[in-house]
Amino acid sequence: MTKDEGRKAKGESQMRVWHKWQRAGGILIALVFLIFAWSWTKHKPESWNDIARVAAIESLVERGDWALDDSLWANQTQDKILLNGRFYSDKMPVLTMIGAGVYAVLHHVFGMSLAPNCVSCAYVWLVRLLVALPAAGMLWLFFDFAWRKSRAFSLALCATVALGISTLLFPYALVLNHHVPAAVTLFASFYLLTTRLPSRHALVLAGFLAALAISFDMLAGFVGAGLFGIALLRYRRASVYFAIGGAVPLLWTALLDYHIAGTVMPLYTLTYAYDYPGSAFPATIAGNGTPDDYAAYIFRMFVGGQGLFAFNPLLLFALAGAAQVALNRQHTLRIEATCIALAFVALAVYLATNTGNYGGNAYGQRWYITTIPTLWAFILFVPPLSAARWKHAAWLLFLPLFALAVFSTLQGASAPWVYVPPPLQMTRDTSHFPFIGFRWNVRFP
Repeated sequence: MTKDEGRKAKGESQMRVWHKWQRAGGILIALVFLIFAWSWTKHKPESWNDIARVAAIESLVERGDWALDDSLWANQTQDKILLNGRFYSDKMPVLTMIGAGVYAVLHHVFGMSLAPNCVSCAYVWLVRLLVALPAAGMLWLFFDFAWRKSRAFSLALCATVALGISTLLFPYALVLNHHVPAAVTLFASFYLLTTRLPSRHALVLAGFLAALAISFDMLAGFVGAGLFGIALLRYRRASVYFAIGGAVPLLWTALLDYHIAGTVMPLYTLTYAYDYPGSAFPATIAGNGTPDDYAAYIFRMFVGGQGLFAFNPLLLFALAGAAQVALNRQHTLRIEATCIALAFVALAVYLATNTGNYGGNAYGQRWYITTIPTLWAFILFVPPLSAARWKHAAWLLFLPLFALAVFSTLQGASAPWVYVPPPLQMTRDTSHFPFIGFRWNVRFP
């Protein structure tokens, strides 16, 4: 064997070892996340949001009807619309139908129930199978992505663990909601588009996953559009395969909406359906209002008591990473960073100007969950995670913010549908100089 052949064989051997560590690391992270999530999963719905979906799933399986009127949960939620004299959940129907398939097995095979006072309750298993398990799988994919881009096991591990325990992902992996499944499928689509040159089948699957996210949560459409932009700019004519894959979930959603309401429009866009006696919402899209004071609302939404970056401070590093990559003409992910950053900004502008209640009574800014994993991918390209050494000064900021975020996440995990202020928030008082301040919300015994 020549020296060149020996070096090549040694390199191939090292690559095989790296790939084993890569797979093992991703599996370990996913399993640890799953163990904690399954242990902390809530055992009953505790908000209008998940009660409305539970009522619809129960009605579909036990009565073969989308209407909620005969469900014992019907009077415990206001997330419902009135159509032709009957109440329906205002949630997107595809995830409800998937949940009904899971519940049918739990109910008919294992005797579980979704009744309010059930003994053997299916709710916890719906959360584990539809939310926690996909979230764990997404962390596995994220670790693989991070490993490929950083080529450093420790940095990939750090970025993945931070995503799992210092963002809104973990608290909302414990309850039945549509945000986390949408975030999972969006990142899976992003992963397919960025880890290697996709085949036609991979592009179809990427389009299917992006559109499936939209069928779960319409707000995922902002990142979904960004993913289509990536496919279009990267693969030109081949992006038609992305569009073909995306057409399937959207058609499925339209058919279900038509079956329920006689229209292909999403149910929560039927403004007249919120106009009934006792409705908790105005007759607007999704029952949302607009802020009375835009400046105060925007400030509170991003850095104040409901602040996205107050609850998820490390997201600032991810946003900075996306901006840095987007502005670097030589970076291989420049198109991806530009599309994802623009998608995030577009969603932020929409929510800041077309909503008025910060997502209701809940932990953090749950409306942004769909954007977090894909935006988080770019945290790898800004210090300290992009640095070649562990002594980089940026760790002095990163680690304290990480500690605050983990503390906040644990608070949110204890009760995801209850508001808890962030550990550290900015305050705003236009009547007193310097107008901007900080409030420390942590209280120790």
